[in-house]
Amino acid sequence: MKYKNYYEILGVNRKSSKEEIKNAFRKLAKQYHPDAKKESDKASDEMFKDINEAYDVLTTEEKRRKYDRQVNKFGYGFVPNDNPLSNIKYEIKSGASVFSDFFSTMLGFRKDDDTHFFDEEDEKNRPQKGKDINSNLEITLEEGLLGVEKKIAIKGYKGGIRTFSVNVPMGIHDGEKIRLAALGHPGKNGGKNGDLIIDVHMAKHPIYTIQGSDLVQEIYISPATAIIGTKYKTKLFDDTIFVELPKYLKNGQYVPSLGNGYIDEKGNRGNLLLHVNIQMPEKVSEREEKLYEQIAKLEKKN
Repeated sequence: MKYKNYYEILGVNRKSSKEEIKNAFRKLAKQYHPDAKKESDKASDEMFKDINEAYDVLTTEEKRRKYDRQVNKFGYGFVPNDNPLSNIKYEIKSGASVFSDFFSTMLGFRKDDDTHFFDEEDEKNRPQKGKDINSNLEITLEEGLLGVEKKIAIKGYKGGIRTFSVNVPMGIHDGEKIRLAALGHPGKNGGKNGDLIIDVHMAKHPIYTIQGSDLVQEIYISPATAIIGTKYKTKLFDDTIFVELPKYLKNGQYVPSLGNGYIDEKGNRGNLLLHVNIQMPEKVSEREEKLYEQIAKLEKKN
């Protein structure tokens, strides 16, 4: 699988706004449209297809975010077939876009899913892509962190159950999608099969929450511990780690444990963040009360 440099194709950069991308697309689409040339030019036809793909990905927030994430991880070269992300294929459709508006209103064409143009009379017999199948997959936080292969059972279009293996990539987040190409309903008139689209849901973890590439854990300490500090022991999945809590902690402060968090788009581990909650004791012993009185006296002197 090869990832094209869609920014370079449109002549924009990764900081370009959606409006700048649309303007760049309009100019290039007009220049490379097949009807703009007297003779067929294979290179121009390929360019025309590429700018359409680039526009679709870069103007759709979710597609652009996933595209950027994969490019950060793998660059614009080829991704090996055994890579955890090699089973992901991004949906390329025109939808209600500037592309369809531009060519339907100005040039009188309509566009199918394969970037071909056709007359209305041919619509009934044209190849049609099969419908996609949507399914859900629940994973644990640890499975999202490490990546996992999961089995998923789908009801087939002719009835019965089909089972597939799904490679869930490392660092996937709740709500992201995995697309398995051509595993949906069959196409018509020689059209491509639809895809299997899997919505990934991450089960709530009893201890950790994800913030970007970091894991956050709530911890509860006494006022004394907040003042003098301590070595805090915590369980991180199957590992036991110790985090040094410094002196004079404030309520709401975060104490990081570097490299023990989730994974970012480049495959690097984030941090474990211990969120400090200073908890007052419900009861204290007589001796503790006297010590607090001594502390109060010292505070008054200071």
